[in-house]
Amino acid sequence: MKYKLFTILYILKMNQNTIFYGSSESPFGFCSIAFSNSKVCSLIFPENEEEAQKDFRRRLNTDKLEKNEAEAIRIITAIFQYSYRPELDLHGTPFQMSIWEALQQIPAGKTSTYSEIAAAIGRPKAVRAVGTAIGANPVAYLIPCHRILRSDGGMGGYRWGLAIKKKLLEAEGVKM
Repeated sequence: MKYKLFTILYILKMNQNTIFYGSSESPFGFCSIAFSNSKVCSLIFPENEEEAQKDFRRRLNTDKLEKNEAEAIRIITAIFQYSYRPELDLHGTPFQMSIWEALQQIPAGKTSTYSEIAAAIGRPKAVRAVGTAIGANPVAYLIPCHRILRSDGGMGGYRWGLAIKKKLLEAEGVKM
């Protein structure tokens, strides 16, 4: 029985797609992206490439990373210069997915709050859990978690730093 389980797990691991990654400058600072089968699975604003690799390995639960700088630069450039919206390859709990879907309903230039998102998904008392799900967003900018503010209008937190959050909001016309 142990042998069969090990074999099944090994086959599943071997069938995982290689995830490609690369980095480039963006209008908001250093940006790294991970993609597989023409779908973006992570877009982050790390301090450096080493931090990006660690984040990708942790978030995407893989050790099959292969650098493809040219394609990464092409995708990053298209996203930030031409408002290209790539297909996403997201993995999360049903709760996280509902939060990420709600975030995508907030138009550019508008903001919302953690409690408004909780209410929007029918879970008004789950404000802390909403915050946790927002923090787990694997594709910054594309799923606009930067548009979430505290109830008092304060910026709150942002995984990639408040300076980047402020730049993202100001680029959309939100005054902070």
